[in-house]
Amino acid sequence: MRGLRVLRPGPGEPRPVDTETGGLLRDLAADRDDLRDVAEAVQDAADLLCRTTGPEARDAVHRVDRLLQERLLPHERAEERFFYPALADALGGGDARSHAEIHGLATRIETHLHLADRHGEGFRDDQADDLRACLYGLAAVLRLHFAHQEENLFSWAG
Repeated sequence: MRGLRVLRPGPGEPRPVDTETGGLLRDLAADRDDLRDVAEAVQDAADLLCRTTGPEARDAVHRVDRLLQERLLPHERAEERFFYPALADALGGGDARSHAEIHGLATRIETHLHLADRHGEGFRDDQADDLRACLYGLAAVLRLHFAHQEENLFSWAG
């Protein structure tokens, strides 16, 4: 086994992939780049929630929830279902922990929105702290998740 490791490219050296895998890697990179605005919206909503818990904050979190439901979560499900199984040999598996954390935080954000919508115009003070933590946590997990993908993609780019 040790002798086979010598044949692998070193750090920073591109690793050869077949045409189909190369196409999947390019698609994954393009999708990731298209989602950077979602991560920025999450960060912006968290920052706004530090200044106000009223209707403006609720509107920003609703926007984030729409972005999560319509763009980010479908992308994550597609990664789990299509990309990672097809790229298992190239990437060494998926990023299940990040995906679970992303899904869990998105669910908590959605729950806070349902509660806020039932109670009126904004977020209650007791909600705001946890919601801020969810938003900042999601922003951080997304940055790490995207960086991890980028690192993997660069190691395979030829």
